[in-house]
Formats: sequence, structure tokens, C-alpha cells
Amino acid sequence: MMLNHLIPLATAAGDLGHSHSVVDALPHLGGMLMVLIALTCLWCLTAIVAKLVAIRQSLVNPIAATDKPAPAAAPSASPTAPQPAATEAGISPEIVAIISAAIACTHGGQHRVISIKPADMSWGKAGRQSVLTSHRIR
Repeated sequence: MMLNHLIPLATAAGDLGHSHSVVDALPHLGGMLMVLIALTCLWCLTAIVAKLVAIRQSLVNPIAATDKPAPAAAPSASPTAPQPAATEAGISPEIVAIISAAIACTHGGQHRVISIKPADMSWGKAGRQSVLTSHRIR
């Protein structure tokens, strides 16, 4: 139905003697060129800012800026006790250390992690169920 209205308008515009040429498209091509130039300038600006941040980081912390690998630690003569592979909740000691460090950074002071348990997924299931049941079936 919509197509029937567009076809006569297109043919009527052609019947009025309007011809389209490259000269008619120059304003559009100029606009496209301006957009491309602006995007290129933004890309260059972000690259320059990234380089400046890298330079500033190397000035603030010159040890971290070097790409030299750390020397390998010499094996100790005394045997160490093996670390447990996982806690009783199935969370590795590295993850426990990361969570403890995050708590220390955000809250500061002396805090102690008592337990870490996997998240209960029932709230997510309830939310998905709510969304699925909210749609009206026709």
C-alpha cells in the first residue's frame, strides 16, 4: 500500500525536469568528507593522549615501565608445605587473596574475610521469569 504512493511521486519528480548530477551531490560529499576528517582528528587525539599517559606512567614509576623480565627466584633449600588447591567452597586461594585485597582497598583498615560462598542464582532466575511472564500472548 505504501509502495503505491511512492512510485507516482518518484515519477512525478522525474517528469518535472529535475535532473541529478554530480554537482548536486557535492554538498553531501563535502559533508561526508568533513565527518571523515573529524573522525580522523579524534582518532589522532586519542592516540596522542594514550602516548602521553604512557610517558607519564613511565616517569612516575620507571620500574614498571621497563619490559625486563623479573629474575627467576632461586629454589629454597627447605621444603615448603604444599598449598591447598581449593577451599571447602571450591574457590582457589588466589581468588580468596584477590577478594581480600579488594575489601582492603575499598574499606581500608583491618578487615577479616570470614567466608566466601558462591552467589545464589535464584534472584536472577526470578527476574528472567518475571520478564518472560510479563509479555502478553496474542
